[in-house]
Amino acid sequence: MATQVSTDNIQTQLLEQIRQRLPNHITLADELAELLNISRDSAYRRIRGETVLSLDEAKKLYDRYGVSIDELFSSDSNMALFYHRAFSVDYSLDHWLSSVSRNLEVIERLDDDRKQMVFAAKDIPVFHYFRFPELSSFKMFFWEKSILMDPKYSQKLYRPDSVPRERIALGQRVWNLYATIPTIEIWTDEAINDTLKQIAFFHECGYFADPGDGKMLCDQLTKLISLIKEEAAEGKTTDGNSFKLYENEILIADNTVLARFGTKRAVYINYNSLNLLTTLQPSFCAKTEAYLDNLIKNSILISATAAKERNKFFAKMLERIEAFKVRF
Repeated sequence: MATQVSTDNIQTQLLEQIRQRLPNHITLADELAELLNISRDSAYRRIRGETVLSLDEAKKLYDRYGVSIDELFSSDSNMALFYHRAFSVDYSLDHWLSSVSRNLEVIERLDDDRKQMVFAAKDIPVFHYFRFPELSSFKMFFWEKSILMDPKYSQKLYRPDSVPRERIALGQRVWNLYATIPTIEIWTDEAINDTLKQIAFFHECGYFADPGDGKMLCDQLTKLISLIKEEAAEGKTTDGNSFKLYENEILIADNTVLARFGTKRAVYINYNSLNLLTTLQPSFCAKTEAYLDNLIKNSILISATAAKERNKFFAKMLERIEAFKVRF
């Protein structure tokens, strides 16, 4: 006979988090049956607490939905547990892109008008680069050669076709998912500097197969900035979703993303170029949200309003690109 587990337990809370993330037309039982490859009757036994989830099953649920394991185990507001993914031989750029895609899919599927992403951007949010294949391939090649130090790239020179098409397509999918979510982005006019430095580094080291690729990338960056300027003027992306852009004159120390969906929050902190720390710990998320809200209050909204400030902001970046381009 099955042992009855208390309804007020970790498993109940875990499954309730998943229930809240599901679209209205999908039941929790159906989702558990499909994801865990069990019958609907077995799914209901887990929902009722008659059968305890195995560790493997709990991991599948966490991987699919990013459910807040840390919230369940850590009630101490001074302790936050982070889901940590760092690049290694076993965790490639393709794995990273797929992981980002899955996280965005979870948010995109939510039937909640209040879902939103807030991005305090030290650099141009990486999603934007994936809109232009040349910029996307350069970023990915740079990460592989200069950040991840992949031996396969040690002797390679950059060409626009150096990165597999499948990886470029995966980056495009990441952008397409990001573009479906209403966003707030907070930039400084220093946001283009890292990319310009990366282009300069490749040029000075002779890593461009064609020396003219430095100029080509500058032209692509100009097109990207011009496109974002147009979207800021409209207050929405070309995909039609809300896009609010704020200018902040304070140097933003790191790339921090807050995802809001209903009453839930998630925080993603970027470090060491690409690695991510993720947490859903309520206290930490609340403090991050308060920080970002304060950052917004001390910033200038330059989307769908403030045309003069918007034009000045983007003009600085476009002029910097043109001045930089003369070295090629």
